[in-house]
Amino acid sequence: MLYDESVLVKKNSSSQILGDLNAKGSIIRGITFGNNQGQSVQSSMDMQIAGKLSKDVSILASISDHNLPIQADGYTQTLQEFDKIYLQLNIKVKSILKAGHLDLEDDQTYFGKYQRRSMGIGFQTNFGKNNKTFLDFSAGVARSEFHRIRFQGVEGNQGPYRLNGKNGENFITILSGSEQVFIDGILMKRGENQDYTINYNTGEITFTSFRPIFKQNFITISYNYTNRNYNRFIVTSSVKHQTEKLKLSFDAFLENDNKNAPLSLNLSKEDEQILANAGNNQDLMFAPSAVITEYDVNKILYKLVQNPQGNYYEFSTDKAETLYNVSFTYFGVGKGDYKLKQSTNNGRVFEFVGAGNGDYSALRKLPSPQKSQVFSTSAEYTFNKGKIGGDFSLSNYDVNLFSSKNNDQNTGFAGRIFGNKIFTKNNWNGTVGAEFQRISSQFHILDRINDVEFSRDFNLTQEFNQITQNRLIFSFLNQWKNNNFINYKLNYLNEKQSYNGIKNDLDFKFLKKNTETRGNLSYLNTTSDFQDTQFARGNVSTEFLGKKGSWSFGGSFEHNLMNFNQTKTLDVTSFSWKEVFVQKRIGDSLRTKLLAKSYFRTNDSVRDNSLKKMNNILGLMLESQLIRTEKTQLSTLVHYRKFFYENELKTQFNSDFVIGNIQYNQQFFKNGMRLQAFYELGNGQEAQREFQYLKVTDGQGIYKWTDYNGDGIQQLDEFEIAEYSDLAQYIRVYNNTVKYIPSNKNKLQLSLSVNPYIVFNSDNQFLRRWNFNISLNAQNSFYKEDRFLEFNPFKTENNQILKNQNLLFSVLFNPTEKSGWNGNYRFIDNQNLVNANFSIEKKNTQTHLVNFGYWFNKNLRADWENQLQNYQSSSQLFKTRDYTLNLYETKPKLVYKLSESIQTEVSTAYKIKDRKDGEEFLKTFDLTGTLQWEKQKTSIRGNFSFINNDFTGNAFSIVGNQMLDGLKPGKNQVWSVILQQAINSFLQLNVNYEGRNSGERTIHIGSVQVRASF
Repeated sequence: MLYDESVLVKKNSSSQILGDLNAKGSIIRGITFGNNQGQSVQSSMDMQIAGKLSKDVSILASISDHNLPIQADGYTQTLQEFDKIYLQLNIKVKSILKAGHLDLEDDQTYFGKYQRRSMGIGFQTNFGKNNKTFLDFSAGVARSEFHRIRFQGVEGNQGPYRLNGKNGENFITILSGSEQVFIDGILMKRGENQDYTINYNTGEITFTSFRPIFKQNFITISYNYTNRNYNRFIVTSSVKHQTEKLKLSFDAFLENDNKNAPLSLNLSKEDEQILANAGNNQDLMFAPSAVITEYDVNKILYKLVQNPQGNYYEFSTDKAETLYNVSFTYFGVGKGDYKLKQSTNNGRVFEFVGAGNGDYSALRKLPSPQKSQVFSTSAEYTFNKGKIGGDFSLSNYDVNLFSSKNNDQNTGFAGRIFGNKIFTKNNWNGTVGAEFQRISSQFHILDRINDVEFSRDFNLTQEFNQITQNRLIFSFLNQWKNNNFINYKLNYLNEKQSYNGIKNDLDFKFLKKNTETRGNLSYLNTTSDFQDTQFARGNVSTEFLGKKGSWSFGGSFEHNLMNFNQTKTLDVTSFSWKEVFVQKRIGDSLRTKLLAKSYFRTNDSVRDNSLKKMNNILGLMLESQLIRTEKTQLSTLVHYRKFFYENELKTQFNSDFVIGNIQYNQQFFKNGMRLQAFYELGNGQEAQREFQYLKVTDGQGIYKWTDYNGDGIQQLDEFEIAEYSDLAQYIRVYNNTVKYIPSNKNKLQLSLSVNPYIVFNSDNQFLRRWNFNISLNAQNSFYKEDRFLEFNPFKTENNQILKNQNLLFSVLFNPTEKSGWNGNYRFIDNQNLVNANFSIEKKNTQTHLVNFGYWFNKNLRADWENQLQNYQSSSQLFKTRDYTLNLYETKPKLVYKLSESIQTEVSTAYKIKDRKDGEEFLKTFDLTGTLQWEKQKTSIRGNFSFINNDFTGNAFSIVGNQMLDGLKPGKNQVWSVILQQAINSFLQLNVNYEGRNSGERTIHIGSVQVRASF
């Protein structure tokens, strides 16, 4: 929607409209219609409110709501999850009332921790002075599903790593800001200059060069993702009472799906019966997916092929056939009947390959409605230098509300008692603690109970395996006033009749003068019917502190043996490694910082039923802030790992890798020249994606479809960005198939600006008129193969995975009051390569722009714009997209201001487009006139263009459309009228009319929009 900010009137002070509230934002309502499209409605709202409603009540509100299907690298066109409504009322000092989108989190209830997002209402209050009581209540509709995954890092692979759903969904949308990312139990921070970045639309996480990923890293990620299967209600409540020595609490969490109110699901009676018969068995919750439908050019449809050995579905576009809309589910390699077929069609096509020979089946997963309830109570009493307490929780978890089967497995309990006592003598404190826990086999954990690394610490597959669990903990912490400490902890863990584990931990720190030694040692011994394990690990380091830094050295190790009891063989996941390091740290001032570390590591793996050396690793790490002054900032981060494999284990790929970055900012000549540079390199993986085009409401898409070959079937090479809004009926979304390719990556960002008059310290007015700028952004991904690194950010290869390079050089010559001459020159070089839909697509554009202008007086201005461009397109899969175009355009323009209210423009353009590898040739003559009237609260702008296209070649082709910009050969007329009317101090009306005629029929498009700004 077009509008001119200069026409927006000055708004009144907020006190005249909203009293003591401070408010800002806008509300837009609009409608678009035309004779070449259907009617569409636009609606959006952005509002922020803060202030006092009364003496005792204040408000804070943020509301955003947009109905446009804006699509940015996602798997869904529904953006309801990105709208946000939040309202908070602070009542006096003690109470808070919240409404809208709520972040629900409880990290205090021992067995009932949770993290959820809901749309509802919440209330918090407290009362009492010495003895306080806290109340917390919320009720609403769930916006998401909570899930947590854990995986081991891939050596030198920064990502992206894919996040999946609770029921194995491979393609989900993450709720913004809901994730928690841990590496080896340490919480990471989000941001390009922090530890990781995340694409919420695609559910992919990538770690930055500031946080290298190694094979020994264990990554745990919890998050909320959109789930629109059933209407799900969430109710939470908490009552806490606290006195000087006593703490009591009661907490409740209720999460319930309404099985009679599915949202995106369309369950038949047969589907409900399948769920009723499945009980709690997820493997039985599948149903046939084929549905008879009418032919639709926008869908991939199938016909049913009758076969004595079993019927199957086959892709078809025959309108005479009985057609089916079929969805396919991935079951794993060799576990299905169908495979994905390489195709140029708009959408994924599956091909029947025989039972057990494929990866997909013509089935759909039936999500079951669920119920989760956890009620918790706790008590804690503090006495002289000690405390005792207990926690108890009761859970009711129904996996499938359609079925009464296995309902006897729904309820479970968990409890613990604990206590500790502090003993003191002279400068020593000793704290003795003990704790006993019991978790029944049917207890349901909402999030997690223990530390993130609990399952790894005890050699368990997961924190809780639905086996009754007993745990005894004893600890003895010794502390001295000089901050030295020794802490011993004994853990006994029992899973009923299946697992027994004893774990000993010792942590310590000793500080003497300028020397600090710290470390920890751990030994785990487990026995079970299935497997016995012994897991020893530890690390010790000593740091010598100096005036300007420190030296450190130390070592660490892990030795994990897992033996199968029946076969007396080692589990192949057994491992052992040892590492020693030396480190130098310098921090003599705020201007210079340095951390240099070298380490040597030995890795052992299982071969011939024993642990044998697999490789040695030499690592070098440098993190520095070399210069930090007002004019200069220089910092580096480099991590290099060199692998030395045993002869029989050498691979065809080079496993060595380097990851790092350099940041450099410099001011020269009293800030007359400014340089900013960032260079990054590393390894990872790149997604080889597949996408398709989906039809949306007329005028709300981005792409158009033209059936160039006339077969009535949508092919991927027949979609292009629409030149006019009435043609924009499609958006592009990624399919649920992604192949990741190991890659070497690099990135270069460079910016240089020069103001000559400052550089030469001159008052010369001619120098003041000049300005020079250069910017470069280059991002590349290469197949890793036998290379461990690719330094060159300008390199281009035929089998490259990704390339985005944008170079801009500009020279500006500005007018002055004494001289009306002005001009500019711009050189733009864009190189883009993407690997998608089994094809590499390249687009390279080089453009020279030279513009001259002259102000005759304040009312009359002349401009002369010139453009020279070379455009190259190539595709592995679509030969119709292989072409090269040369463009030349010259466009003189005259602008005359008739009065303070009226301005007119007249321009003419002559354009030549020549295809160098084909017959297409175009000469275009364009005559355009514009008249604008603007006075007080009203602005009207009209534009009319006469365009004559003298075209040789096939106009009904991809190249022809590109050259003609969506118009036709011969005479074309394009016009528009825009009206902007300020109705009052905060309300504005926009009316937009567009039309065009290319010799066939006249296209009319109209839109009306009302915008309220406050």
